[in-house]
Amino acid sequence: MKAVTVILPTKATSSRVECLQRAIRSVESQQNVQVQLIVIANGPQCDRGLLDALARRPDLRLIHTEEAGFAAALRAGRDLVDTPFFAELDDDDELLPKALATRLYRMHSDPTVDVVVTNGFRRGEGPERVGIRDMAACQTNPLRRLMEDMWLVPCAALFRADTVTPDFFAAIPRAMEWTYLGTLLALKRKIVFLDVPTFIYNRDTTDSLSKSKPYVLNTPHAIQKLMQLDMPAELRALVRKKHVQSLHEASHRELEDGNLSEAWKWHLRTLTHPYGWRYLPYTRHLVK
Repeated sequence: MKAVTVILPTKATSSRVECLQRAIRSVESQQNVQVQLIVIANGPQCDRGLLDALARRPDLRLIHTEEAGFAAALRAGRDLVDTPFFAELDDDDELLPKALATRLYRMHSDPTVDVVVTNGFRRGEGPERVGIRDMAACQTNPLRRLMEDMWLVPCAALFRADTVTPDFFAAIPRAMEWTYLGTLLALKRKIVFLDVPTFIYNRDTTDSLSKSKPYVLNTPHAIQKLMQLDMPAELRALVRKKHVQSLHEASHRELEDGNLSEAWKWHLRTLTHPYGWRYLPYTRHLVK
């Protein structure tokens, strides 16, 4: 039976105990596969009692890093992988019981496959829906679909350790981590998509990193790093439009927090962007 490492990053705060325990249970419930679970507790705000409880568990390996941030946790976890395959699971998501076995079976059937991405369910922000829409189009044009409906959601993939090496994670930015990694993989590795439900992707976690202000303010820089990759011209145009949108969202977030001068700085960057003219009417919200 092949072994799979599951990397589980977490802020390990008291507010996330319940969802973290649920995520761990979903890993432990995996069928027909040997799992090694690595929990990466990252940042100085980790709850000491929770860390102590995790450290006493024989069914997982706990690593506590002082550096905060999801990208840093991913890098730390990937560096510790010593099995032929690995996966990632956020602490507020869940794997269905046959998730890893389903992906692993496809890997075994074709040794040239580097990544297997499966489907699942998204919960929160309205009714439950299919996690990844139009999987057939993902196989045909993964780069374009990544920008239209991001398919490399946390918990959706299994990676071959020999080919998805630590250098793929070395330059992951502090926002849009999976979009960056998905683009890199689509450009350099063979990905297979299976329209089989294997996960539950929860979008209603109140203190989710992707909803935080630092994430919003880091997104423009992350998209700039994305544009440094050798992508087709058609895709580059889509990414540039996402860049100007991220500049505007940063301005709006600062305005919501009452930081008018910072909101102006982001807005001026928006207006000087080639696609920034459409945000000119927003100026009236900054004139007081």
